[in-house]
Amino acid sequence: MSDEKLLMSEAANLYYKQGLTQQEIANLMNLSRQTVSKLLNDALKENIVEIKIHDPEKDRTSLGKEICKKFGIQNCIVCGVSNKNETLRQMMTVKSAADYIGPLLKKGNQNIALSWGRSVQAFIKQLPDMNTVGNTVFPLLGATDNENSYFSPNELTRELADKIGAKAKHAWFPYLPDSSEDRDMIKNLSYYKKMLQLWKSADIAILGIGNTEILEIFGKTFGYQKNRHKAIGDIATHFFTEKGEFLDLYENSLCADAEDLKAAKQTIAIACGNHKVTAIAGALRTNLIDTLITDEYTAKQILEQH
Repeated sequence: MSDEKLLMSEAANLYYKQGLTQQEIANLMNLSRQTVSKLLNDALKENIVEIKIHDPEKDRTSLGKEICKKFGIQNCIVCGVSNKNETLRQMMTVKSAADYIGPLLKKGNQNIALSWGRSVQAFIKQLPDMNTVGNTVFPLLGATDNENSYFSPNELTRELADKIGAKAKHAWFPYLPDSSEDRDMIKNLSYYKKMLQLWKSADIAILGIGNTEILEIFGKTFGYQKNRHKAIGDIATHFFTEKGEFLDLYENSLCADAEDLKAAKQTIAIACGNHKVTAIAGALRTNLIDTLITDEYTAKQILEQH
């Protein structure tokens, strides 16, 4: 390397890698600031320095495509976030979900199935008010006695129906009847049979992905099952392992079958956060999800860890 190119390389290293100002480099190398500026410009011309500008949107699109390829899903929407703050990531993810799902709901005349959880509730709150025609919203599972509104399927159903001017169909039966006799009796009731028909004819299923927290909540409510330690999360109370295999943790439960969810024309999951990475990866392996909506940091961790 010639002496001139060596000077270019040294100035470029100090400027681009060490973060020194041109005046600081001039003082250090005993040169004028104008000379340093010329060295940096010449370094670009001589290809000693190559500047690459990454397009954030293109990078996020690439992340989504990698997740689709790895897990075999149809679509993955990865939203950009300015930092790793969990609250901000949640806000941006549900905003992306509202932007994506809102136009689908406006088409009208659709059966819209809804699971539960904080992300689903946050999505509903983020969704702008709109007037749609012919839409019906219904929960994917029966009622529980959990006091949190985001774990109340009927309450979330009412909120979404009010937001989009749709008809709400509630599950007026418990998620887990006290006995198999009670379960069989409910299954013979007309309103359960109507809900069963809705479960089998969903056009859009909007899902959250639970992690092990849901197991603690359900364990306190319904008791622990012997194989619960294998579960890492749930989709509409269908619990699964890290490999995406479903576990039957509770007998007598009244909810849409996993096959009903697979049969929906679109199944869209909204989930993000460090605490959800393993659960999201497991959920994607169930082959139940068509579209995942998440943030870029979660997407990167899913690909790195799984």
